[in-house]
Amino acid sequence: MQEIWHELSVARSSAGCVLAEARAGVSSPWFSGHFPEAPVLPAIAILSMVRDAICHHEAEQGREIKVSAIHRVRFRLPAKPDDLLKITATSSDRPGQASYQFKVEVNGQTACTGLMAVEMLRVKNQEP
Repeated sequence: MQEIWHELSVARSSAGCVLAEARAGVSSPWFSGHFPEAPVLPAIAILSMVRDAICHHEAEQGREIKVSAIHRVRFRLPAKPDDLLKITATSSDRPGQASYQFKVEVNGQTACTGLMAVEMLRVKNQEP
């Protein structure tokens, strides 16, 4: 049985934008050993949630991608167990470079911002 690290719900996905909500419950492995007395969602967990939202959006468009780089990430607020994270990611395709500007909010406040560059692996009905 596969462990569930977090829940993700994509609220809206349009041509260049994805809106999603994510949550890591108190029993999530993300919190294992990460400050047991005062659990805080690790930064890598937040980035994983953003990646999952972007990958879901791209899959809806018939594309498979991988993250190639993460830039200008700023963590401003901690997220705790069961906090609802609202993710907004907007594509900024430029010739030879696809990326998503993202923002993660917790309780209406900006918790994290950054830029996630992606690389196309496959388009539906095309060979790699």
